[in-house]
Amino acid sequence: MIEKVYAPNLHLFAFHLCKVLRDDGNNSVENSQKLWDKCNQILENLHFSERLNLVDETFKISPIKIVGKLPNSEIPITGRVYPQCLYDSYAVAFNVRRPEQENGQKTEEISLNFLRELNRDQIFLPEFVESSLGQTLLITAFIPEEFKQSSIEDLEILAQKCLEKFIPNDQQRPPLQNQGELFGSPIFEYDNLSQINLDSSDRPYCHILIWLFRKDQSSEDFIDCYPEFIDLFYYRNKVITAYQDSLKQYKKAFNYYGEIEQEIKSLNEFLNHEITDESFLNEADLKFLKQKLKALSQQDFTYSQILRNLKHYRNTIAINSKNYQQTLKTIQRKLKEKSPINSDQKLDFFLAFINQDSQYFQERIKDELNYFVEGSTLVDRAISSIRGITEIEQTENQRRQEKQEQENNYQLQIKILALGTGMSAGGITGSSSGLLLSQYATDYPVITFGISVIISFLVAFFFYVGILGVAWIFKKKKP
Repeated sequence: MIEKVYAPNLHLFAFHLCKVLRDDGNNSVENSQKLWDKCNQILENLHFSERLNLVDETFKISPIKIVGKLPNSEIPITGRVYPQCLYDSYAVAFNVRRPEQENGQKTEEISLNFLRELNRDQIFLPEFVESSLGQTLLITAFIPEEFKQSSIEDLEILAQKCLEKFIPNDQQRPPLQNQGELFGSPIFEYDNLSQINLDSSDRPYCHILIWLFRKDQSSEDFIDCYPEFIDLFYYRNKVITAYQDSLKQYKKAFNYYGEIEQEIKSLNEFLNHEITDESFLNEADLKFLKQKLKALSQQDFTYSQILRNLKHYRNTIAINSKNYQQTLKTIQRKLKEKSPINSDQKLDFFLAFINQDSQYFQERIKDELNYFVEGSTLVDRAISSIRGITEIEQTENQRRQEKQEQENNYQLQIKILALGTGMSAGGITGSSSGLLLSQYATDYPVITFGISVIISFLVAFFFYVGILGVAWIFKKKKP
C-alpha cells in the first residue's frame, strides 16, 4: 500500500471577473481585487512573508517566488504565484510544493499528511477563495520508484487517499468523475458538477485533479505547457460559471412566466365577464385595461431581458468551449514541436468536458429558451388584444357620441319645428277666433278674450303634439 509520494505539488488556478461592458461606460466590477486579497491571506496563513501588491489591471509582473516552511513544522516548502490578466478577468496560478531537491540532493519521499498540512484551514477550497469565475485545484506527485508499475486500481486508491488527506471532511469532497492518462501518467478528476442543479446553483463548484507522475517526462511536459493549462482551466471555469448563472436566470424566467400566466388569466376572466355583444366598457373598465397594459408591458420588458441573458450565457458557453478546444490544439502542437516523441500525445482526457458537459449545457439552455419564448408570445398577444379592444371601444364610443349628438340635434329640430308650427297655428287660430267671437266682444270682452286664448293654446298644443307624434312614428318606421 502506497503511503508516501515524492515532491507533491499543489496548484490553485483561480479566476475572478474584473470588468464588464456597460452602457454607461463604467466597466469596473465591485470588489475586483478580491482574488489578490485572498491570495495574500493564503500566503499569510502559510507563514510566507511575500505579498501581492497589484494596482494596475493591465499589469505585467514576473512570478513571485515564495520560500518557507510548513506552519508548525520544519518541512521546507517552496512555490510561485503567477498573477495575470486574462481578457476581462484576473487569473492566478498559485503553486506550493515540496521541492525535488535541496542543497543539490534529491529530497526524500514524504507522507500524504503533507497535503493535509497545506490545506489545514481549507484555504485552497472554493468556499475560502470565493473567486467569481471558479477555480481548479491540481495536485501532482511522483509515484515512489517501487510502485511506478502499480495497477490503475492501486493508483486510484492512492489518488483517493491524497484527496482525503487534502479534504478530511467527506461532505466537502467531490466524487470521482473521470480518470485517464495524460502525458503518459494517470490522472484522476473529482468534481461536483453533476450535483449542480436549480436548487444548488449557488453551491461552489469544486474541481480537483490528481495527477500521479510515472516518469519525469510527464512533469517536464506539464511545466512546458503551464501557461496553456492556465488558459485551459480558465475557459473551463468560464463555461461552468455561465451554466450556473443560466440556472439562476431560469429561476427568474420561471417565476415571471407564472406571473404572466396569472395576468393573462385574470385578463381573460375580465374579457369573458365584461365584454359581450350588447355591453360596452365604462371608464372603470378602460382604466383596468390600461393598468393591465402597463403591467404586462413592464413584465414583458423584464422577461425579455431574462431571455436575452439566457442567450448570452449559451453564447458564452459556446465561445469558451471553442477556446478550450483551441487551447488543447495549442498544447498538442507545442509538445509536437518540442519532440517528435510527443507527436502522438493524446488529450482525450480533457475532451470529455467538451463532448459531454458543454454540449449538455448548451442543449439545456436551448430547450429552456424554446419553452420560455412562448411566454413572450403570450404577452405580445395579450398586449395586442388589449390595444385592439380599447381601440374598438374608443371607436364605438366615438360613434355612440356622434349618434347621440345627431339624435339630440334631430330632437331639437323637431321640437323647434313643433313649437314654431304650434305657435303659428295658435296665432292664426287666435286671430280667426277673434273674428268669430267679435259679436260677443262688446258684451263680454273678458270672456271673449279668454276663450280666444284657450282655443289658440289648444290648437298650438295640438299641432305641437301632433308634429312630435308624426316624427316619432316616422322614426320608428325608419330602418
